[in-house]
Amino acid sequence: MKKLDNTKLVYSFFDNWPETMILSCLQGVMGEIFVDDLLNPQSAMAKLGREASFAFLAGRPYLDFIESCRYEDIIFVPQGQDWASLIESTYGDRVRVFTRYATKKDTLFDIEMLQRFVEQLSNSFSLCQIDEKGYHDCLKEAWSEDLVANYKDYDHYAKDGLGYAIFHQDKLVAGASSYSSYQDGIEIEIDTHPDYRRRGLARVVAAQLILACLDKQLYPSWDAHTKASLSLAEQLGYQLSYEYSAYEIDW
Repeated sequence: MKKLDNTKLVYSFFDNWPETMILSCLQGVMGEIFVDDLLNPQSAMAKLGREASFAFLAGRPYLDFIESCRYEDIIFVPQGQDWASLIESTYGDRVRVFTRYATKKDTLFDIEMLQRFVEQLSNSFSLCQIDEKGYHDCLKEAWSEDLVANYKDYDHYAKDGLGYAIFHQDKLVAGASSYSSYQDGIEIEIDTHPDYRRRGLARVVAAQLILACLDKQLYPSWDAHTKASLSLAEQLGYQLSYEYSAYEIDW
């Protein structure tokens, strides 16, 4: 298994796979591309993430890609049934298969509606863009670290990332931020402190992030991990594009 720098060699492997995290890797913005052979690749893996990672598996099934991620907190997304069969036959009962929900990448947002959502935030909370203090606040607890963890440091986040946070009495309680970045947009990550869920905070902070993206001419891509996440996305104007299977392995 080799890390590939000239990602143009494998563009065709990922044709018609509209996942922005793959774009991040192919464009060299963040993440990495791995292949089975540098000169004549038959298999490719687009891998992104530092804490909770994603690996998109394309081309000819190649077990070394999966084994190279052993003991990592990682979600595998197979391109086709051949990859899925390899995972299932190799790891058996240790495999957990679940469904994720990709939204369409051409959403036309209702700006006034999003602004109304933001205005619904109670005066007991404060909403602000994630600055250096907010960046480090996100990294302090497990529930919020994915908001910024895929960026090497704050300078990297300030350059390529974008996010907003809600505070209650100086305590971080919710955030919407870029899980990853690509040349024309971001992949959105939404997190809320367990004690503050079901108060509408996620919708407020997500609406603010979407508005900021539109102002910067960035597309705010949303790939839902759960049906609850999809429901929130639909409230904000997104539409379901397709469902797909993802895999986790109990190492």
